[in-house]
Amino acid sequence: MLVRLLYASHAVADCPGNAIEAIVAKARSFNPSHGITGILCYGDGVFLQALEGSRQMVNELYGHILRDERHAVSYTHLTLPTIYSV
Repeated sequence: MLVRLLYASHAVADCPGNAIEAIVAKARSFNPSHGITGILCYGDGVFLQALEGSRQMVNELYGHILRDERHAVSYTHLTLPTIYSV
Protein backbone atom coordinates (compact mmCIF):
# COMPACT_ATOMS: atom_id res chain seq x y z
CA MET A 1 0.00 0.00 0.00
CA LEU A 2 1.25 3.48 -0.86
CA VAL A 3 1.16 6.20 1.76
CA ARG A 4 1.67 9.94 1.57
CA LEU A 5 3.32 11.77 4.47
CA LEU A 6 3.27 15.56 4.65
CA TYR A 7 5.51 17.40 7.12
CA ALA A 8 6.96 20.82 7.77
CA SER A 9 10.14 21.65 9.66
CA HIS A 10 12.25 24.65 10.53
CA ALA A 11 15.85 24.77 9.37
CA VAL A 12 18.43 25.32 12.09
CA ALA A 13 19.66 28.90 12.35
CA ASP A 14 23.15 28.04 11.10
CA CYS A 15 22.00 25.81 8.22
CA PRO A 16 24.64 26.07 5.49
CA GLY A 17 23.67 27.85 2.29
CA ASN A 18 24.29 24.75 0.19
CA ALA A 19 22.09 22.52 2.37
CA ILE A 20 19.13 22.55 -0.03
CA GLU A 21 21.31 21.49 -2.96
CA ALA A 22 22.80 18.69 -0.85
CA ILE A 23 19.35 17.46 0.22
CA VAL A 24 18.06 17.48 -3.37
CA ALA A 25 21.15 15.67 -4.68
CA LYS A 26 20.83 12.95 -2.02
CA ALA A 27 17.09 12.56 -2.67
CA ARG A 28 17.65 12.23 -6.42
CA SER A 29 20.07 9.37 -5.89
CA PHE A 30 18.23 7.59 -3.03
CA ASN A 31 14.49 8.01 -3.59
CA PRO A 32 13.93 6.45 -7.06
CA SER A 33 15.75 3.25 -6.16
CA HIS A 34 13.62 2.92 -3.00
CA GLY A 35 10.24 3.62 -4.62
CA ILE A 36 9.86 7.05 -3.04
CA THR A 37 8.40 10.06 -4.82
CA GLY A 38 7.30 13.45 -3.58
CA ILE A 39 8.03 17.14 -3.53
CA LEU A 40 10.24 19.39 -1.38
CA CYS A 41 9.57 23.10 -0.93
CA TYR A 42 11.80 25.49 1.00
CA GLY A 43 11.43 29.17 1.85
CA ASP A 44 12.09 31.53 4.75
CA GLY A 45 13.80 28.79 6.75
CA VAL A 46 10.90 26.31 6.48
CA PHE A 47 10.87 22.96 4.70
CA LEU A 48 7.55 21.54 3.48
CA GLN A 49 7.70 18.06 2.02
CA ALA A 50 5.36 15.36 0.78
CA LEU A 51 6.82 11.85 0.64
CA GLU A 52 5.10 8.93 -1.07
CA GLY A 53 5.94 5.25 -1.20
CA SER A 54 5.51 2.09 0.79
CA ARG A 55 4.70 2.69 4.45
CA GLN A 56 7.97 1.05 5.51
CA MET A 57 10.19 3.11 3.19
CA VAL A 58 8.41 6.40 3.93
CA ASN A 59 8.64 5.77 7.68
CA GLU A 60 12.34 4.87 7.43
CA LEU A 61 13.10 7.97 5.37
CA TYR A 62 11.10 10.22 7.70
CA GLY A 63 12.97 8.75 10.69
CA HIS A 64 16.22 9.72 8.97
CA ILE A 65 14.87 13.24 8.32
CA LEU A 66 13.91 13.59 12.00
CA ARG A 67 17.52 12.81 12.96
CA ASP A 68 18.96 15.24 10.38
CA GLU A 69 20.68 18.09 12.22
CA ARG A 70 19.61 20.62 9.56
CA HIS A 71 16.03 20.41 10.90
CA ALA A 72 15.31 22.16 14.21
CA VAL A 73 11.65 21.19 14.69
CA SER A 74 9.50 18.90 12.58
CA TYR A 75 5.71 18.64 12.45
CA THR A 76 3.99 15.69 10.81
CA HIS A 77 0.78 17.03 9.35
CA LEU A 78 -0.69 14.04 7.61
CA THR A 79 -0.07 10.42 6.73
CA LEU A 80 -2.66 8.87 4.43
CA PRO A 81 -3.00 5.84 2.23
CA THR A 82 -2.96 6.85 -1.44
CA ILE A 83 -3.40 5.18 -4.78
CA TYR A 84 -1.76 7.92 -6.84
CA SER A 85 1.73 9.36 -6.50
CA VAL A 86 2.86 12.90 -7.24
